[in-house]
Amino acid sequence: MKIKLFQKGFNYSQDGPGNRLVYHLQGCNMRCQWCSNPEGIPAVPPLMVLSDHLLSEICPYGAIQNGKLNRSFCEGCTARDCVTTHKNTSLVCRCETVEVDELVEEAKRSAPMFFDNGGVTLTGGEVTLQFDAAKELLTKLKQAGIHTAIESNASHPRFCELFPVIDYLIMDFKHYDDAKHKQYTGITCRKNIKNLHQALDSGKLMSVRIPLINGFNASPEDMDGFIECIKGHHSDNATFEILSYHEYGKDKWEQCGFTYAMKDAHVSADTVKQFEQKLNANGFHVIRT
Repeated sequence: MKIKLFQKGFNYSQDGPGNRLVYHLQGCNMRCQWCSNPEGIPAVPPLMVLSDHLLSEICPYGAIQNGKLNRSFCEGCTARDCVTTHKNTSLVCRCETVEVDELVEEAKRSAPMFFDNGGVTLTGGEVTLQFDAAKELLTKLKQAGIHTAIESNASHPRFCELFPVIDYLIMDFKHYDDAKHKQYTGITCRKNIKNLHQALDSGKLMSVRIPLINGFNASPEDMDGFIECIKGHHSDNATFEILSYHEYGKDKWEQCGFTYAMKDAHVSADTVKQFEQKLNANGFHVIRT
């Protein structure tokens, strides 16, 4: 079975315990306006422009005019000679399609690097958009004795099927309000919250991450809303982390030809502290990584 990736590399402690080989899977069912990996959102990976001036010969179909890419020429183009036949460093497509077994063998070779209880983490994009391929990969990694983790928005209806083949679960918890969640991400949060409750109730070793964004989910009322949503679903094996809004992916939005729409989204350190204190006061274990 094949799987589509747009990035891979090692990371320590940010994507699960220890030193980890992290695979970013292509495609996401959400359209979060603050996403730091916008190139991983579309199922069909976008071309990324990394130069202020492109050479016209990169595209044989005339898409590059006066050093700029006219993306209307790219619609429906399946050849993508610009990144295959005419490979260059100015116009790139990050995505590659590989066999699951290739990644398993790569992980086995990388095993000496998995110190401090490390292993392999699948993230995105959204892992579960390639559900069957991801499940096969996680299963084979477990069979090889490799510690597995995923980071997911937990919206897939079969999400809980993955529990037996993951050792550590990282879940995004963006909002408790269905209408607000849909307004900012494009989908409702009903399935996400149901799966979050099931994961917490299962006692799975996991981390719940709340990306705090001004104007979206950072008001005092939101503090109470988050608590009310997860009240009664305590787990000694779950930690909670507040992630402050940042603009690390802003440049990539422009490189992909997308519009970065976020404004006045930063939150104060005091707001983060208040959220952390509220969670702690209600019996939830808060961490910072």
